[in-house]
Amino acid sequence: MSGPAPRFSSRLPPPPPENALALAWARRKAAGLERLDLADSNPTRVGASFPEEDFLAALGDGRNARYEPDPRGLSRAREAIAARLAREGEGAGFDAERIFCAASTSEGYSWLFKLLCDPGDAVAVPRPGYPLFDYLADLEAARAVPYRLEYVHPEGWRVDLDSLEAALVSGGARAVVLINPNNPTGSYVGGAEREAVVSLAERYGVALVVDEVFRPYALETEAAASFAFEERVPTFVLDGMSKLAASPQLKLGWIALAGPPAWRAEAAARLEVIADSYLSASAMAMNAAPALLAGADRFVAGLRGRLARNLASLRASLEGPSSPFRVLACHGGWTALVEAPRFEPEEDFALKLIEEDGVRVHPGHFFDLERDGVYALSLILEPERFDRGVGLFKRRFGEDVG
Repeated sequence: MSGPAPRFSSRLPPPPPENALALAWARRKAAGLERLDLADSNPTRVGASFPEEDFLAALGDGRNARYEPDPRGLSRAREAIAARLAREGEGAGFDAERIFCAASTSEGYSWLFKLLCDPGDAVAVPRPGYPLFDYLADLEAARAVPYRLEYVHPEGWRVDLDSLEAALVSGGARAVVLINPNNPTGSYVGGAEREAVVSLAERYGVALVVDEVFRPYALETEAAASFAFEERVPTFVLDGMSKLAASPQLKLGWIALAGPPAWRAEAAARLEVIADSYLSASAMAMNAAPALLAGADRFVAGLRGRLARNLASLRASLEGPSSPFRVLACHGGWTALVEAPRFEPEEDFALKLIEEDGVRVHPGHFFDLERDGVYALSLILEPERFDRGVGLFKRRFGEDVG
């Protein structure tokens, strides 16, 4: 006689069923029909990754044959990362001992939630935002409490400071997550807004966890200053090779510690215990880091040119004095948001676009946008494919729009 089945952890909800859009996309693939993914954010599929010859040369380091475990990551990788940060600091140095290498920024988040949260504690996360934090928080027995980003046209998105303070007052938050710039809104946190957020963090005694993977990709404004030199409040800055070298397959991210020096020292000692328990960063990726970072500025500049070109093309195609479309302000990043006529629910429209035109876009509700009829389009596509996809997207609303 068999006993009861083992229980699963309540930290992880049951796997969600595949949504109608994913199923329609899979059916089209199985049928061998043409597909144009206007939401594709994988640089290795759209000819936007680091030059292959340079990438492979960086991986050929003979030191990859040796195992040199270090909880913070190989010193040569951390020194290269610290040197890059130092260039951002207007002459200020950056100690490589403040860098921790991980396998990804997602793993970096999980380490920081372990470091900062007891079971049941919360982290304040932006909405709209990338649909990842609920899972990452749940897996650490923490909670993701949302705060709003609000949109004012044409200025762009900004933190709703009342909403953020409400999350800190009522949510039991131990940290505020900032995405600088946010995905998918493309909004940086700088100037007076940054000062207000730091003041709230000081007042309520919470840390800042700042994701800066898209920060070099400024489009319609200057990039905001990095939080890596913030000294007033405990701060952790996340970055990695997934965007700097458009190489997510390399699996190398890092955490840079900022904030008051005394607090920073204790945080580093505690974070080292967590990092030492995993030792997850690959020696091959860390040994490649100095060479890849040496070419990162040139690579980023080239890719940023493609992003800017596609954004300009999108505006030229969809905007005009009588156009029913609105391309929302896009200060930086790889994604553009398009507000379109609301003839039907955005999910129904996106499904028809797949089934009848073979084009995929992400509805705004994927990112918890409050308004209906907003679609997320990836700017990293090859220009000709991007233009073709935008043309099909526009035609779906009728031949006379625009």
